Amino acid sequence: MKTPESVFRPITADLIETIRAWRNSPRVRENMLDDTEIGAEQQERWFKSLAKQHDKLYMVFCQNSKPVGMLYFSDINDKYCTWGCYIGEEAIWPGTGVLLAIAALDYAFNHLEVDKLQAEVFEDNTSPIRMHQTFGYKPRQDKIVTTKNGRQVRLLCFEYLQKDWKANREKVLGKMPKQIRAAAEFIVFD
Repeated sequence: MKTPESVFRPITADLIETIRAWRNSPRVRENMLDDTEIGAEQQERWFKSLAKQHDKLYMVFCQNSKPVGMLYFSDINDKYCTWGCYIGEEAIWPGTGVLLAIAALDYAFNHLEVDKLQAEVFEDNTSPIRMHQTFGYKPRQDKIVTTKNGRQVRLLCFEYLQKDWKANREKVLGKMPKQIRAAAEFIVFD
């Protein structure tokens, strides 16, 4: 499969129903803190509220001009922010999750200019946990326990310092398969 161009752009009104369908899919919902289904009116209110929220940023992830997922940042301030993502489409380029992780680090440190990027992952969501470890995220001691579907679950907390990403980026990318390294060169933020 050809190396994709990965473009991250602001959400537009024509995509809010696509985003809602992704977010409501069981595959995505099961790994969200709030896993309730979202109605059309609620989605519309959320979209309208984005312009007023200066501590949050949501971007649509497009591969070769096709929307495939979301990258978002919350708790944005001059020191740190927290990121999350999801892939809405199932027929995607292999390595898309890794590209999202690279994009999150690059955007947080080069555009938001925070000192630290944080992430929270449910302890049973092993794929992102392995990815955070591969990238060199440091585990934080604070473990968040929440109730989900009537049972207690833990969120594992990770952080990455800007200075560490700047020092380690090329080394981390060097461990990636050749096609992912090539695709990382085609990440664009609109």
